[in-house]
Amino acid sequence: MPTILLNALASTAGGGMTYLRNVLPRLASLESELRFIALVPRELTTDYRGVVGDRIEIMTVLTGGALGRLWWEQTGLRSMITSRQVDLLIALGNFALFASPVPQVLFNRNDLYFSGDFERDLRARGLYHEVFGNWLKRWLSLRSIAAADVNVTPTHAFAERLASVSGRASNGFEVIPFGFDPEVFNSDQTPLSADQLGKLRIEHPFRRLLYVSHYNYFRNFETLIRALPHCPEDMQLVLTTDIHEGAVYGGYQATAAARLIDELGVRDRIAMLGPVPYGRLHHLYQLCEAFVCPSYSESFGHPLVEAMASGLPVIAANLPVHREICGEAAVYFETFDERALAHACARVLSDRPLAEKLRAEGSERCKSFSWDKHVDELVKLIRRCLDSRLN
Repeated sequence: MPTILLNALASTAGGGMTYLRNVLPRLASLESELRFIALVPRELTTDYRGVVGDRIEIMTVLTGGALGRLWWEQTGLRSMITSRQVDLLIALGNFALFASPVPQVLFNRNDLYFSGDFERDLRARGLYHEVFGNWLKRWLSLRSIAAADVNVTPTHAFAERLASVSGRASNGFEVIPFGFDPEVFNSDQTPLSADQLGKLRIEHPFRRLLYVSHYNYFRNFETLIRALPHCPEDMQLVLTTDIHEGAVYGGYQATAAARLIDELGVRDRIAMLGPVPYGRLHHLYQLCEAFVCPSYSESFGHPLVEAMASGLPVIAANLPVHREICGEAAVYFETFDERALAHACARVLSDRPLAEKLRAEGSERCKSFSWDKHVDELVKLIRRCLDSRLN
């Protein structure tokens, strides 16, 4: 029975957790000859224990932070492959095992390492040590692409980006889009907390614009904040984060954004809900009129698909990845132009025929993204790699 090791140690938040939450149960239920070992973050092992079965095993290791994890992946992972008689390694976290003893599939999913906008943003904030850190990650990522037997990306646009920086042809990357499961997404009927509902001020007839993201630089919160004074006065911006002085999210300092909010006097126009559990997000989408995504760096964009599936018209920064995901289901604006963003928001919130058109396009567009289809394509790729090894 072939054994496939999924290295998901870096899947600690956001899209990585969404991926495991949807893919692991499907792998566990496969009727095939394949056996999987999923290596997940230590703090999240209980989240995935429910998928353990004859076809899948959940494991973890104590690595001690990001640097410790990178070191272990180049040392301890090799020993695990040998001791567990692994036939194929799937690295889900952007970095490969160099000189892997078995064929290796690398999932490339982080655009930041290659984003000129991100580097300029870091420099503008005076974060030169982080610029150096990003250079190092870029170098490791490019070496990883060269070391992997197969490279996977979730969009054609990101494959084009990687081709331009790695010297490989874009058709040298396997494109397997991520998915969406409406049944899983809508299954939790636990309502939003009373505190969160209070911040939304449901009794007030706001037109609510939703952005689902924790605070970080590349999500381009500052352009969104600068757009607020130019947006309709009855529009409320709804965030699944809390931007205040001293707040740090995953290493991203929110103080400058908090001061900008206060300088512009728009704090009372923002409902900062803080983190909303994935299972409750569908309640929040249903309470809003439109969705915005000003991010300047993406490789996919799960919330875009969630918004389309929830019937929300989308306003998105004009990125190739966003256009690939949303197609005609979004209105696009130039990424750092706050007035263009405000104009797009006003159009979508006031032009009912346009909003209805975007909703209709989105309801069809979201059907293109299926976790079942993703797993089918992944299993085909696994079998192809195993067959190549035998031959």
